Amino acid sequence: MNNYKQISLKERTLIEYLLNIQNKSVSFIAKELNRNRSTIYREIKRNKAAIIYKTKDSQFTRDINNTLSHQNKISKYNEFLRFLYVNFNPKSFSIDVCVFKAKELGIKTPTTQTVYNWIKNKQIKIKSKDLLRPRFWWKKSSKYKHYLWEISKMNSIPITYRPKNINQRKDIGHFEIDLIVSSGNSSKAIMTLVERVTRKGFAIKLENKTMKHTNEKLKELIGKENLNIKSITKDNGMEFNLLHEVTQELNVPLYTCNTYASCEKGTNENFNGLIRRYLPKKTNFTNLKDDNIIEILNEINKMPRKILNYKSAQEFYETFG
Repeated sequence: MNNYKQISLKERTLIEYLLNIQNKSVSFIAKELNRNRSTIYREIKRNKAAIIYKTKDSQFTRDINNTLSHQNKISKYNEFLRFLYVNFNPKSFSIDVCVFKAKELGIKTPTTQTVYNWIKNKQIKIKSKDLLRPRFWWKKSSKYKHYLWEISKMNSIPITYRPKNINQRKDIGHFEIDLIVSSGNSSKAIMTLVERVTRKGFAIKLENKTMKHTNEKLKELIGKENLNIKSITKDNGMEFNLLHEVTQELNVPLYTCNTYASCEKGTNENFNGLIRRYLPKKTNFTNLKDDNIIEILNEINKMPRKILNYKSAQEFYETFG
């Protein structure tokens, strides 16, 4: 039992793919993941909503349970945390020294690794950057690379599998999408599309938030601005549930953020915040004209923006103007 490792997000993605799309048995999935059959069976049984197993729902439940579990554990060490906050100094009184000294004083003390886990998960006031030698928790490479091609053919790919060149903003043409909704009972909204490297934004008004209308307006915006789309990243909003139909026409991948993690498309969230300076949250979009949106976009896109790569920016503006 001490050697047991919790099921990871990538493993849950594979379970969803093998179970729902490939219709594989629990035994087959357990063998592929090198897990005990009972482990996979319990995972599916506990997290199966309605008739299908969903990775994002299962992972969300697991994160909530872990957070509650850690909070309960941390509460047992309040005396140690007081000692830690008073005495911690990265140069002379490190985490390891604090644990050692607290133990000598008879204070109930967690292991050093547990304290580092708290720091990693941002559960205490001390941050990784506060350490003398900041720790970096690198993600391990996937053991299931032979499935990545199959996963890439799914309607929407979990953001966990988004390539490094997109995450590190090394390639032009990767966009993030979102909606800004009107106030009151109005069904109007503004769709925003932001390029990750240059942060240049595009927008179009929606008459309603239905999936079909959202797709129609996205295609209109892409054609109007002559955008060279290489990928789109979305959140879990219901209005984007059929967005894969557009990306399949464009023959580009569609990535989806984790549940309740819209911060994973922070470029678009920041852009929406700039638009909200002109259209605060109580604004009704019923009388909003396309010319008003264009004026706002021109003002925002003229702002000094953080561009990581000059050549990429030059390439972008030569392409899109």
